[in-house]
Amino acid sequence: MSDGDADPGWEPEPGAEAPAESLELDDLDLLAELTHPTRSRVIRALKQPATVADVAEQLDMPVTRLYHHVNRLEQLGFIRVVATRRVAAVTERRYQVVAKSFRVADELFRSTDPAELAVALGSLFDVAKLRFQREVEHGDALRAAEREQHSLLSLGAAHMTPGRRDELLDRLRAVIEEFESDTTRDDPDAVQMSVFLAVFPETT
Repeated sequence: MSDGDADPGWEPEPGAEAPAESLELDDLDLLAELTHPTRSRVIRALKQPATVADVAEQLDMPVTRLYHHVNRLEQLGFIRVVATRRVAAVTERRYQVVAKSFRVADELFRSTDPAELAVALGSLFDVAKLRFQREVEHGDALRAAEREQHSLLSLGAAHMTPGRRDELLDRLRAVIEEFESDTTRDDPDAVQMSVFLAVFPETT
C-alpha cells in the first residue's frame, strides 16, 4: 500500500513517522502479545501501510475478527495510524508498524527468572512453527519437486572458537540485514520468505 501523500483521498496522519529500524521490548508481556498467533500475522501484514480490510484480505480472515487485534496492537504501541480518509460518514484508517523489527532488551535476559524467560522466548519458536505448519498444510512450495531451490530446513550443531563464533554471528546478521532491506516487494515475481534463525551456545 502507498502512503497518504501518494494516494488521492488519503491524508497523512499528523506526527506519524516512518518505522524505526528496531524497537526494544522491555517487558515479557509485550513479547507475549507480539507472538500471539493472529497478532504476529497482523504485524507482518502491516510492514506496509494498510487498512484492517486490506489485512483481512491478505490473511484470508473475516475483517470482524481483526478489529480487536488491531486495536490491541495500537494500544500497546506496536502499530499506529499513518493515514486517514473519509468515505461517506466513515473514517478509514491505514495502520503501519512503528518499527521494522522488535528485539528483547538485554536487561530482560539478566533480570528475568530463567524459567519464565524460557517460556517467553519459546513463543518465538511457536510462531515460526505455526507459520511452517500452515505452509506445509495449505501451501504447495514445500512439497514441490524443486523444494530445495526455494526453501531451507536445517537443525545442526558445530564446535567453534570464540573468534569463529563471533565471525558466524556477524556474517549471519549482515546477510539478514541485507535481504530484509531488499526493495523488491513490488516485483511481480517476488515472494515473501519466512526466516527464523536461532544461534546459541549449548552449555548444559
